[in-house]
Amino acid sequence: MANRVEEGLPIQDVMEFGKQAGFTTDELAKLIHIPPRTYARRVAAHARLKIPEGERAVRVMRLYDTAKQLFGTHDDTRRWLSMELPALGRRTPLDLARTEQGARAVETLIGQIEHGIVT
Repeated sequence: MANRVEEGLPIQDVMEFGKQAGFTTDELAKLIHIPPRTYARRVAAHARLKIPEGERAVRVMRLYDTAKQLFGTHDDTRRWLSMELPALGRRTPLDLARTEQGARAVETLIGQIEHGIVT
C-alpha cells in the first residue's frame, strides 16, 4: 500500500471504498481533508491523490476495515464510527481519526473491545 500512496492513490479506489462502506462523496472528501469541489474535480478527471491525501484515505480505509472486523456489517460499523464515545472524550471515532494519533487511539479502543476490556 505504501507504493500505491507514493505513486498517487487512484481516486477510483477511494470511490469504491466509499460505495462499499456507504460514505457519501461529501463525507469522503471531509474524511481525507479535501474540499468537496476539489474532490469532485479529481473524480471527474480520474486523478490520483497526492501523498498526504492518499495517506489520509488509507488511514480511513484501515480504520474502517478494523472496525468492520469487530462489528461485522457495514451498517453496524458506520453506526459505531459515528457515535460520540465516552472512551474517546465524547468524540466520534471518525472525527478522532482525522489524525494518525487519533486513528491509533480508535484502533486501541477497538482492540480493547475485542478483548473485553471495559473502557
